[in-house]
Amino acid sequence: MSTSSSFNEGTRAPAWHRVTAWLIDWLWILILPLFLVPVGVALYSAGLRLPVGLWNLISFLLLIAPVTLWCARRESGRFQATPGKRARGLIVVDARSGRPIGFGRALLRNAAKIALPWELGHTVAYGFATAGRNPPASLTVLTIIVYVIVFAWLGALFLPSTRTPYDLLGGTRVVRSDPPRSAGLLSPSQARRPGGG
Repeated sequence: MSTSSSFNEGTRAPAWHRVTAWLIDWLWILILPLFLVPVGVALYSAGLRLPVGLWNLISFLLLIAPVTLWCARRESGRFQATPGKRARGLIVVDARSGRPIGFGRALLRNAAKIALPWELGHTVAYGFATAGRNPPASLTVLTIIVYVIVFAWLGALFLPSTRTPYDLLGGTRVVRSDPPRSAGLLSPSQARRPGGG
């Protein structure tokens, strides 16, 4: 993917490309729980009992934080894209200049996109799992907040700007990238030149 592609309003990533890119990323992300969940079940079956808050902290440190860091690393610097974005021909760029973003901004973007809703969702799930028949009202409020965040993130993709709250927070935009030259593909301007290159 080109890290110096020209940036203009016409390069905006279509909403459905971003949604399918995220689904592809989740196929990668699910590899980690495939290893961690059996370990957790085995420990629980062996009699290990931990406070709910500690389980939540462990899941954050072993699952949510690594996924957030991985996505931030992939979207910053020369990569500019997670595997899903790369498969859909998308990159993350600075909203004003169109240049690659640094790791700090990518981390802020992914903390809002991934870590915040995922951790809140875990908190709700652990809370309801241990609350019994009368869960506190705070869990219901937190559940509503989680759904509002998820629908706001998703709904923003279909606005004319296609910029989500986490794009705005990070000062980023997701755009279409140039075709990958390493695969032997030529851009339209290259294809029109005599000799194609």
